[in-house]
Amino acid sequence: MSPLQRLYRTKLTLLAVILTALGVLLLVLGQHDDLVIVAPWLAWLPLSELGSTLFGSGLIVVAFQYIDERDAEERANERLRKVLKEEAPAIRDAVIDGFAFAPDALVDVASPETLDRVVRNTLAIQLGDQALAHDLYSDLRHQVTASTERRQDMRVTVNLAPWPKGPASGEGSMFVATIRREYRVTLTEATRRFACTSDPDEYRESLLDPTNAEAWYFEPVAGIDAASPDAFELLQFTVDGRPRSTRRSKRSGGQSFTVTLDVEPGSPREVEITYTYRVLVQQHGHLLYLDFGAPCKGIDVDFSYGGCGIRHVNVLDFIAGSQPTRVSRSPADASPPTVSVRYDGWVFPKSGVAFSWVLEREFGSLR
Repeated sequence: MSPLQRLYRTKLTLLAVILTALGVLLLVLGQHDDLVIVAPWLAWLPLSELGSTLFGSGLIVVAFQYIDERDAEERANERLRKVLKEEAPAIRDAVIDGFAFAPDALVDVASPETLDRVVRNTLAIQLGDQALAHDLYSDLRHQVTASTERRQDMRVTVNLAPWPKGPASGEGSMFVATIRREYRVTLTEATRRFACTSDPDEYRESLLDPTNAEAWYFEPVAGIDAASPDAFELLQFTVDGRPRSTRRSKRSGGQSFTVTLDVEPGSPREVEITYTYRVLVQQHGHLLYLDFGAPCKGIDVDFSYGGCGIRHVNVLDFIAGSQPTRVSRSPADASPPTVSVRYDGWVFPKSGVAFSWVLEREFGSLR
């Protein structure tokens, strides 16, 4: 028996005892005629009738408590079950509509684990595959939550040119790529790092660091490694058009640049980030890959390669999305020749765009 039921029974029993005792007392008083002489106003009260009523009420309460209690509970439960059965569809629809049109209400009534189950189950219903829905949601959730910021309207320009300090062809021949990025973001970190390394393991770790704006791998070649200023250099970094100072640190086989943004972390104010860096790319590597680092809504990439002796550029977009990626090329007589890539939807941290080229001299050697 629950504490509430015990309290109810105790109160009912106490009421029965009080009514019965009061009824007996009035019956006794009603049998003494001499009380009318002492207190004449008692003659106006029907003591015997009141006593009988209170005495009977007390006995009825006791009888009702101990005889009808179980049946009363069963009747109450039956009424509740009937009401729930009849109103369950309306209650269900009201709850679903409330969550559908006021999703913030879910946060107040459900734990994060419950919300995860709701999303997975809903996705499984839509896809008709529980395992696929679980894997898709887990992978997407990990990618998005591992990033500390969301970017908007990223524009990237890449200007490829021959490296004048190296040979024009053969081993050590390089292109220098000047890359400029700009996008809007609500900052969550007070610093940005740019890392260049010749260690593949360190490069993969740098890709997972949310404070890294760029991570670049440079294979040592022709006496140059990632620690060389020629291999990687941060040229400019601005926040809302205001230049920020950079600090370079060098170590064996790598280097990094650190920028202090001087913006309160987590500030709701949106800012525009712009930065430009320069990297060396091997001509015979035939590839320049750009990753996006964080979830971003809308990208616009222009790749220019004038004066590089490149016959043709292929574009490989690693963007998984329902919208098509738009690739356009400048007219044949335009200078410099440019390939443009556009995507209006969301791209995620492991997405990227690769530009692969065919050199004129290599094409001629095949004839």
